[in-house]
Amino acid sequence: MVQATFNISSSDFDQSLFDKIKSFIEGNDSEIQVRIKRKESREEMRRRIEHAMDETERGENLISFTGDEYEALVKNLSNQ
Repeated sequence: MVQATFNISSSDFDQSLFDKIKSFIEGNDSEIQVRIKRKESREEMRRRIEHAMDETERGENLISFTGDEYEALVKNLSNQ
């Protein structure tokens, strides 16, 4: 399987980009995935980090592993 990832700015997102991608996949059974990622402002990033810190201090949304559980998870994920 061949994979390609293109990271482009919204200003470059136009019909010519679609045409270029289409030229790569013509005649092949392909799957296309488009992901839109909005840029985060410094203020948004600060609020997100502060929210995560508050949750951590309250013990909310935390996951804990023993050393053995972590090693088993890493081994399982590396086999995929």
